[in-house]
Amino acid sequence: MARVVVDAQAARAIGKGAMIVFKKGVVRVEGEIKPGDIVEVYTRGGKFLGKGFANPHSNIMVRIVTKEKDVEINKDLFRKRIRKANEYRKKVLRYTNVYRMVYGEADYLPGLIVDRFNDIASLQISSAGMERFKLDVAEAIMEVEPEIETVFEKNTGRSRRREGLPEIERVLLGKEKYRTIIEEGRAKFIVDMRGQKTGFFLDQRENRLALEKWVRPGDRVLDVFTYTGGFAIHAAIAGAEEIIAIDKSPRAIETAKENAKLNGVEDRVKFIVGSAFEEMEKLQKRGEKFDIVILDPPAFVQHEKDLKAGLRAYFNVNFAGLNLVKDGGILVTCSCSQHVDLQMFKDMIIAAGAKAGKFLKMLEPYRTQAPDHPILMASKDTEYLKCLFLYVENMR
Repeated sequence: MARVVVDAQAARAIGKGAMIVFKKGVVRVEGEIKPGDIVEVYTRGGKFLGKGFANPHSNIMVRIVTKEKDVEINKDLFRKRIRKANEYRKKVLRYTNVYRMVYGEADYLPGLIVDRFNDIASLQISSAGMERFKLDVAEAIMEVEPEIETVFEKNTGRSRRREGLPEIERVLLGKEKYRTIIEEGRAKFIVDMRGQKTGFFLDQRENRLALEKWVRPGDRVLDVFTYTGGFAIHAAIAGAEEIIAIDKSPRAIETAKENAKLNGVEDRVKFIVGSAFEEMEKLQKRGEKFDIVILDPPAFVQHEKDLKAGLRAYFNVNFAGLNLVKDGGILVTCSCSQHVDLQMFKDMIIAAGAKAGKFLKMLEPYRTQAPDHPILMASKDTEYLKCLFLYVENMR
């Protein structure tokens, strides 16, 4: 088995619980490595640190699966890890049939994400090594949770391309089923496996539910980057009189319209297919104002090198959003870019508020992803979602 020798900084990070070895932390490679190979990781002094999946062509050189030398990486190990992850969601968090079942290295299964939607599991793999075991993983999911009848392979996106993996979207195991209806508090949503990501953004669940307590009967609400209407539907259920929801994806908006009808709020939600920046500019030119503005954009920063441009994009969208909030209104603003930490995000919104002539007060403690997307304290990469509820006042 090939060896990867790492520097002192990488060794310390692994010792504290990190599960990823970046290429910059590698001192040398002993032996030949192909994408997906299992390798052992050592310090310069020859101390064993762990073993896992390697990809010499990726910025992430090794994804550590186990720190025990005698543990085999096989289906039995995956079954045990998936069972443990599932028990955490069901016993500790008390989720029942809709939740993130596996969240990568936070569940010691790097490169694997599994979302459960009733009897469908959506599987997403971003590691060449985990790709080799995907059928074993699918079988383990159905063994651990027998109510799951379909494992859908949602293997698309940038992370796959970066690993040199093909994009695949299909039923991997079980019944040919693509859609289901889930419940989230008082709301219901259609989940289509052929939509974005793993079918639905479960990470914002607690933040969508939190929105309801700030909505007053008769409010006007703007939901930008609505996708399938998550925040918009909750706002309507809480009593908002008029909601405008914007997304550039016609397919997402079609599902959002179905969701509005499913919840009996289609008469109060207006959906617009279009660019967020262009549509917000149109609203501002018409002098529109809203009691609540929600900004939940895609990750504007995919790589560290994109940080400056991405922060500018966040600034621009928040500046536009602040200009659409009434004096005494609320801005709910989010970022799902892992490279933008909380302080960067706060600095950005402070700057946007200053330029817009607004005082901003926190209504809620700093919010992040739902707890079924656990944050591994030793792994900064597992903490990515930031959400701020802000009271907006005009500077006088």
